[in-house]
Amino acid sequence: MIKDKFDWLKTIWKKPDKYADLKKFPVLSEFSSFELYLLNNFLHQRKFNKGELLYDKDHPLEVIYFILSGKVEVTGPTHPKGRFIVREFQILGLIDMFKEEIRSSSATALTEVTAYAVSRFDLKDLFNQNPHIGVKMLTAFCQTLSNYIFIISHPKRTKEL
Repeated sequence: MIKDKFDWLKTIWKKPDKYADLKKFPVLSEFSSFELYLLNNFLHQRKFNKGELLYDKDHPLEVIYFILSGKVEVTGPTHPKGRFIVREFQILGLIDMFKEEIRSSSATALTEVTAYAVSRFDLKDLFNQNPHIGVKMLTAFCQTLSNYIFIISHPKRTKEL
């Protein structure tokens, strides 16, 4: 842990805004710079072209995505009209993360997309190593899922997740 803190200090010494993009995600807005540093060690930036499949229904669940830019169409049974649009600073794949080990939907890039991917196993490792981060993130995930349920059960409301 001391080594982690020393490594983190080196990252913010020259670039205090290194984790500013991560703070824009509502689920990460309450994270400290050090907590974002620890999470960032597990994130992998990925880019997708318009029309490219991020994942397909019935395929193994490997990662969830933090959408940094772009729009993704998600189609499947967990969406009331059969489709849902995920936008920048939203999370993709969260419902599947807690359901099973396979995808219940498909996700396709509607525009060019930049996302941070994190495997669910890496997240579990992070939570086990840092329970306070696990509690913060799981609480934020629950809020996100609650907002989603509210939005789909009250379709006249236009509030974003």
